[in-house]
Amino acid sequence: MFSNEVDEQLSHLSLEQLNNLLEKVKQKTAEKKQAIKAASKVPPRTQNDIQKLAELQGLDLSGLMREISKRQ
Repeated sequence: MFSNEVDEQLSHLSLEQLNNLLEKVKQKTAEKKQAIKAASKVPPRTQNDIQKLAELQGLDLSGLMREISKRQ
């Protein structure tokens, strides 16, 4: 979706609807950060664990490996 399409859709919402949307986005962001933090605490034991960790961070497996190497 392009920026102008997003702007157009959001322009039709009331201030209350925009505030509700903002709160939902903040909540989803906090949940995602918490899930990433929880998944990062325990080292992955299986291929599925590694894939799940990559998905939570919005990366593919090679992207996850690059991110891990940056942190070490």
